[in-house]
Amino acid sequence: MSRCNKRSNLALSRGTVVRPGEMPVEVCLSSKRTKFMPSSAVVLLPDEIMTEVFLRLPIKSILRFRAVCRSWAALLSSEEFCSLHMAATEVAPTPRKLLFVSPTANFDSTAIYSCSLSARGDDLLFTLDDARGNFVDVTPAPCRGLTLLYDAVVPAYYVCNAATRAITRLPPCYDVPNATAGLGFDAQTKKYKVVRFFQGRGHEKQAFNCEVYTLGGEEGDHWRPVSGGVPFRFCNFARSAIWYAVFRKMQPVFADGFLHWLIEPAFFAKMPRAAIISFSLTNETFSWVRSPPFVVSGAHLVELDGHLCMVRDLRKDLPAGSMLEIWKLKDCTSGDWSLNHQIDLLGHLPREFLEPQVVKVIGSFGSSKSSKRIIIATSKHKVFAYDPLSGTLETIHSAMEIHASHQIEPSDTRFSLFRESLAPVHKTKEEIALSSPLAKVTKEILLRIPARSALNLKLVCKQWLRLIKSESFAHSFFLRKNMDKRPKIMLVGKGTGQPGFSFIPLNKWLQEPSNKRALLDTKVVCSKPCHGLNLVSIEKKDYLYNPCTGFHRINFNRRSHMHQLWKLHIDCIQPEDHPFSVGNKNVGLGFDPLIQEHIIVEFFYPLKDYESRQYYLTCSLWSCNSQHVQQLAPPPLPVNDMPPAYLEGVLYWMSEPRLGQSHKRAIISFNNATKIFDIIPCPSCIAIWSSCSPSHAYVVELDGVLCAVLANPAVHELDIWKWEFGQWDRAYTIYLKSWPDYSLITNIVVPLSIDPTAGRVLLSTGKKLGFYNPLKQAIETSFALDQPLNGQSCKLMPVVPMLYEESLAYYPGPVKGRVLK
Repeated sequence: MSRCNKRSNLALSRGTVVRPGEMPVEVCLSSKRTKFMPSSAVVLLPDEIMTEVFLRLPIKSILRFRAVCRSWAALLSSEEFCSLHMAATEVAPTPRKLLFVSPTANFDSTAIYSCSLSARGDDLLFTLDDARGNFVDVTPAPCRGLTLLYDAVVPAYYVCNAATRAITRLPPCYDVPNATAGLGFDAQTKKYKVVRFFQGRGHEKQAFNCEVYTLGGEEGDHWRPVSGGVPFRFCNFARSAIWYAVFRKMQPVFADGFLHWLIEPAFFAKMPRAAIISFSLTNETFSWVRSPPFVVSGAHLVELDGHLCMVRDLRKDLPAGSMLEIWKLKDCTSGDWSLNHQIDLLGHLPREFLEPQVVKVIGSFGSSKSSKRIIIATSKHKVFAYDPLSGTLETIHSAMEIHASHQIEPSDTRFSLFRESLAPVHKTKEEIALSSPLAKVTKEILLRIPARSALNLKLVCKQWLRLIKSESFAHSFFLRKNMDKRPKIMLVGKGTGQPGFSFIPLNKWLQEPSNKRALLDTKVVCSKPCHGLNLVSIEKKDYLYNPCTGFHRINFNRRSHMHQLWKLHIDCIQPEDHPFSVGNKNVGLGFDPLIQEHIIVEFFYPLKDYESRQYYLTCSLWSCNSQHVQQLAPPPLPVNDMPPAYLEGVLYWMSEPRLGQSHKRAIISFNNATKIFDIIPCPSCIAIWSSCSPSHAYVVELDGVLCAVLANPAVHELDIWKWEFGQWDRAYTIYLKSWPDYSLITNIVVPLSIDPTAGRVLLSTGKKLGFYNPLKQAIETSFALDQPLNGQSCKLMPVVPMLYEESLAYYPGPVKGRVLK
């Protein structure tokens, strides 16, 4: 080893500090890379002073210094240094920040922001790619620097350190409808624990259960039940506390070494003496706390200055007068409470507190009386600071409203206090294994193989099983396989067994004539792909399909039930005779971005009389994951028989001008998240309808844009208009006079997709497919799907074309319903 390298190692091991500009620098050329080393005049500082210097550095600098050498990494990562740093940050003034949780633009991930109260703007800390939808809750206050997040859609728990931007996803837990969890710290073992309190299923002996997950614990990556379970004398308290936490979004609060849940007194015939059920993180035992001198229904808990407090919400008296009362628990044993603060809301922005559904005290800033501020957050994404000395309120933060088309006021505040801390989150063994170089290479290989092959490879080993089943892999697989956005065409034919469909890609069907024998014997209508799944519909059933993997679910429509109620009218209704409608129903496949679940919306006509213009229309919604059926109020206008278009969480139908009071066409929209119908006006040339005109109109999605199509047989033209930025513009005019197989007199011609590489429009008549070149005004490639083969009868239906997306999307077995509010 060279002299320079030896001095370098010695200096780093002793914790030397080189002051820039004070000491000369010599160049050591002993290695291939040029190194700049301090001269012999370097100053050596004792380890104690170095530790003091490090404690005064911001966390960002400490994280960077961990990469200097192994000794610094060991020192700055040690439990002792993390504890000293936490104590130092509690004494020294730090910038006041908040943590804010918000879904991203398309609800395909969740963003975690740091909100500085001294400067405008929010800083993005990280995103949770696996936490999709609009139901990620955050604990109002961190526990010694760590924050618990809960994704109610999956469900899944996360623990993050906002200061270091480290996050871990906890192992899967026992899935039940009603569960609540909190994060606490065991002062005896110096370990963080997540305690989960839940109600078991009806057939289980133990009605209420409690399990614990220890971050970095010796028991490994699994939840363990609490020894002895929930004592019988606490069962009624447990039922009330779980209900209150789940339906009122009241997470437990950690204070004085206990996690505390509020009890809802309405569950008891007689007012209970207890108001809080508590769980000791050290002893792992339950206890209860006496109620304050008022009914605690509607109240919430908060930790202020290390004490457990209860906030009494008296906003029901607005605007005549109202306030928030903050009561402090003086002693857990005696259950004595004292009224510490009364925050008058009438004289301080009453509208800001009248409109939000939720107003919560989430904590406080400041250590002295003069600097102390009580932080109040609302479900309208606003945060206020209350000064106990002056009794004034001020707005300190207001997050922007997002996703106007799906905006639903959340049932919680989504704000949390931000604490500087170096506490580790302790990645699980599975996370460590999946982040290894070998796992990354394996993932890249698996992303390049077909979907069915990827599913079969789950049997190779447990690590591959965990990788392929993960949400992140499924999302990456979908993006990679469909990044070119070229139309992928699958043909649906008759299969064997149940449900009796076969799927074959168009190019393979053309290469293997034997496959052309799979002709259907019933009418089938297929939807366009929606988040990796398709809807295959026959008259009495709808099948939710992933044609790449074979996954399917069956939805029985309401025809059999309505047939008994409206037998005369239904039997008299003649269904439209074209390949894009089936029976007297109109079914659309959509996707609710808030809960990340496919939905099926079905319209059914028990009565439809074009002569009298009378009709009766029913509407039902089927949730594909929970398999829950909901009856909805019918839309404001009747829908025609053409399939709907889906786009960014909204389904669109063209209205039927031959029914009802309106003689004009319009577009009916259905927001999959809010479950609200709306009306969009059509272009004037499409809105005008006459009983003498043979024109047809319908809606399609092309290249991610809503389009309205007018098919005019008189001039043999398809007039396509696109809806962008709140107005209609003509997109294409397709001339079909020279193509008799696509004649608008004898066919319904539907534009299915745009080929992004050549700009050609894929047209379908249900029996033929063709690519139309708008520049040449010609159909360049055509595929006949209705040719009889080997003497088969022409009465048989041809195979049906269907666009698809290659994905691993599926829904597991029957799921447990959970509260999503």
